[in-house]
Amino acid sequence: MLIAKMSMNRNKDKVVLTIKDDSPFSYLQEDVLVEILIRVPISDWEHISSVRKQWADLFRGEGLWQAALNRAYPLASKTQRWTGPIRQGSSKRRFMALYISKNILGVETDIDEMLGHIYLFLKDQLQLSTTPASGVLHGTMIDQLIVSGKSKEEADELVTKIWLALLDNIEDTKHTFLVLKSIAQEYDGFLPYPYSRPIKVQWKVFEKLFVDFRDLLFDHSDFRHYLIFVITSLALFVLSISPSLAQAKDGGHVSLLVSETGLDLAKDFLIHKVISTTLPLQLPEIEKKVKIPLVGKVQMGLKNIKIYAVDVRSSRVETGGDGIVLSVSGATADVSMDWSYAYKASFFHIADHGVASVKVKGMDLRTTVSLVGENGSLKIASRDSDCKVKSIGIHINGGASWLYQGVVDAFEKKIITTVEETVSNKILEKMKKLDAKLQSLPKEGKIDDNVAVNLTFTGSPVLDDSSVEVGINGLFMANGDGDKKVSGSISSFLTPRVKRMVGISIEEEVFNSATLVYFIAKRMHVDIQETKNGSALSTSDWKLILPELYKQYPNVKMMLNMTVTSPPAVNITKNGIDAIIDLEISIDVQNSGAVLSVARISVVLDVGGTAEIAANNLAGSLRLKGFNATMTWSKLGDLQANYIQDVVSTILESLFLPYVNTRLMRGFPLPFTHGFKIKNTEIVYVENGVMVCSDVAFG
Repeated sequence: MLIAKMSMNRNKDKVVLTIKDDSPFSYLQEDVLVEILIRVPISDWEHISSVRKQWADLFRGEGLWQAALNRAYPLASKTQRWTGPIRQGSSKRRFMALYISKNILGVETDIDEMLGHIYLFLKDQLQLSTTPASGVLHGTMIDQLIVSGKSKEEADELVTKIWLALLDNIEDTKHTFLVLKSIAQEYDGFLPYPYSRPIKVQWKVFEKLFVDFRDLLFDHSDFRHYLIFVITSLALFVLSISPSLAQAKDGGHVSLLVSETGLDLAKDFLIHKVISTTLPLQLPEIEKKVKIPLVGKVQMGLKNIKIYAVDVRSSRVETGGDGIVLSVSGATADVSMDWSYAYKASFFHIADHGVASVKVKGMDLRTTVSLVGENGSLKIASRDSDCKVKSIGIHINGGASWLYQGVVDAFEKKIITTVEETVSNKILEKMKKLDAKLQSLPKEGKIDDNVAVNLTFTGSPVLDDSSVEVGINGLFMANGDGDKKVSGSISSFLTPRVKRMVGISIEEEVFNSATLVYFIAKRMHVDIQETKNGSALSTSDWKLILPELYKQYPNVKMMLNMTVTSPPAVNITKNGIDAIIDLEISIDVQNSGAVLSVARISVVLDVGGTAEIAANNLAGSLRLKGFNATMTWSKLGDLQANYIQDVVSTILESLFLPYVNTRLMRGFPLPFTHGFKIKNTEIVYVENGVMVCSDVAFG
């Protein structure tokens, strides 16, 4: 009977419900009215919420949705809150999630409400003006299910089901077209399984682009261009999943290019290291019987032969098809030794001994090595060393003149041969140790207890006539995830000539992998209870910015809980670094010993980034370019938009960004060996990456 009092105004095909002010509905208590409204078919709720302001307020509040939740899904009250990046939210959100789980996804599992929330999360993200990378969204959803106890295979199957259901039900608008077009053009090779989008999802995206948008967005003259785009993107997608190109997707995301001047420094360091760790170099003993005129046969011996000093006058390093060649020419060496002789004369046995020194002149050394990548390490595949000595000068302390000539005649060639063979063998021995050291380099660098960097080498070094370039995976990962076979090649996103000793190229994917891993590790959350000067946050500090907060809770402690709700998307161009951050700010107060949540604000930040060098680390800072804030829930009443903007601006500028920048300025390590330090650094921004050009010094 009450429903009969409602009338319908028809405007063409649109039905608008109205109600007279003297209707009995205006006299009903809210709890009775709620019970009536939740029994109306759900399909009519959008219409009846516009009948009266009172009804609209009911649909915006918690009470109606809590009642609807209890009536339609009575077991929902027993659902425990879960952890993970995708939370439950309000009663309205929970009702929508359960409705989607039952009616769209068609699933009844022990986490059916969670699946609905994941669906809503994906839908919300795809509706943003700047949509995060679909691979990142897929990884976030996978992570939520894994945190809840699902295996990777189960999580992948469920998330694929959610993707397909959403793509089937998404509205065909121009924004949807642009989002799907962006997804079709994405390359998600940098994300490890299971964070890459399933093939079924990618096919569905192409199907919608090919079928659903032809008549909506294009006239017949433009359709040909649209068709070319779809076919080209589809062809690239097919190529990307071809087994013949599987290795290319594993290319390095960080490359280290050592220029000619850098190679000279490495050469000098290596020569110094070899000499300092080799000398004194012991040579084998030499013995020989020599026939001396007027004396007869003399047994001569040289022992305790040592090279104790080497002076390198000229050296060079060459790179190319034969590998890396290190040449030393015209070097000299100082050798010490003990001499002795013995012979019989008539009935006498004559013997003597003493010391001698040898000056090795014109020593040339050529060492060649070839490097290959194998299972994420560098390996010396072949090595060769050749040493040639032009001449030596021998000085004997003590002994007769015949002894000098006898030693020279007997031992000159033997000493030269011994020096050449011993030095060559020692260099090969050093190369063997270097090979072992290269293969023992750590394959991951620990950043903290949760996060590490993948330091595996990808492919073999690239050599040209003046430089060497090696590729490193470089992606951030959870600690312990690096024990995987790695193959591939050096990324070609930038391989310029550098004027400094080294150039380190870091792809955009490295930064996005860092935000993803830290997000999954639940490290993008901060609770702030103090100001920058160390005093406790109080509502009295906010009475001018948020007077309603101070009015309801005067002079009490307050807390700000800030959580990043999805992995920030980093974009690098020639103009610098940009990022989009989705942030949820919860304002809590401490009232009579209890902590109360009084407001929650959803913020989308547009930030710019600057890269800097701190010691041997790549550091940086963020600056606020703009933001969009929405009050999602409040006990403070309807706040004016300018109040919300002022509150968020104060929180971001004075608390959030200073906290984030303090962490970013600590930096993350660049791939340099211990014992070196960088100087004269220049940072260059390029499309999809950052390049650090620097000189290097011992220190």
